[in-house]
Amino acid sequence: MKRRDFIAKSVGAGVVAGMGFSLLSQETKANIVEKGVKPIKHKCKITVLRREFFEDLKEQYLANPNVGKCEVCKDGQEWLIDENEYYHMLNGTFCAQAWSAVNKFVYAALQGGSLERGWTKDENMTVVSCSSGIRPVFFKIERIDE
Repeated sequence: MKRRDFIAKSVGAGVVAGMGFSLLSQETKANIVEKGVKPIKHKCKITVLRREFFEDLKEQYLANPNVGKCEVCKDGQEWLIDENEYYHMLNGTFCAQAWSAVNKFVYAALQGGSLERGWTKDENMTVVSCSSGIRPVFFKIERIDE
């Protein structure tokens, strides 16, 4: 079976999502849309709200005395993500540890889902942090409807 035929017949959202709709041929896209799987129509915006640093924890636990706030992200920095950016993990412009913390929310936003219904003032927005306990970065994640 040809790869295109397999994808068109599978039509499962997981198969399409895992490959990135924008990477498929026009013929395959037409087959998928015809069968009811729609391409992603939303975008997601990630904004760095702030970076923190806990000096007392650094002195107590870290081996490197020259560590400070995260140097990968900057306060106020923004990324606008579409499905292509998501599937390519922002082409290496985002910290892998932070991506691990935010990617499930980004994926939900791209799919048009609610991010924190009943928890945040706007269900299309949430605030999360990376998993660094000594120098965490706080991100605002927003679903952008087109």
